[in-house]
Amino acid sequence: MIRVQVSCIALFNDKIVMIKKKDKTSAVHGYFIPPGGHVELHETLEQACKREMFEETGLIFNDIELRGVVSFIAHTSDYHSVCFWYMTRNVKGKLELKEPEKLTPHLVEMESLYENKEVTDYQRAFIKEIVEKGNFLNGIVEWCQPDNSIKWSILDNTPKNLSIPSKIWG
Repeated sequence: MIRVQVSCIALFNDKIVMIKKKDKTSAVHGYFIPPGGHVELHETLEQACKREMFEETGLIFNDIELRGVVSFIAHTSDYHSVCFWYMTRNVKGKLELKEPEKLTPHLVEMESLYENKEVTDYQRAFIKEIVEKGNFLNGIVEWCQPDNSIKWSILDNTPKNLSIPSKIWG
């Protein structure tokens, strides 16, 4: 089964809101990642993003913008997820430890993010594509056999040979 998830890049006073998962079996254990998670039944993507942000950090926001999509595919297991990436600059509240058994919330300086070894290469590249370059992200992260190595890329998202017949639009 393919899962649907959200990730939220939240910029807060020249910092980015990140979390660290405590589950040692997680592929991102020990790394900073944007808040997010799986979409629940009857929940919109935006509702999931707001819920996950509040559950994981205690922070709230009003406006978010869809900024990308990433496929996470584990060829070493049955895990496959499509993650919609959102961004907001309108964050309110105080950072709180709301799920101490699952994760810790953090504010990471944007200046140091791209050199920070506690952020995976692909997370740094994805965040840079969205925040710094202002592009819509189309990415893929794959865990490969036989050694569970990680392969990732940012796909060219420029439409090629896109033509819409004029009779459709009248």
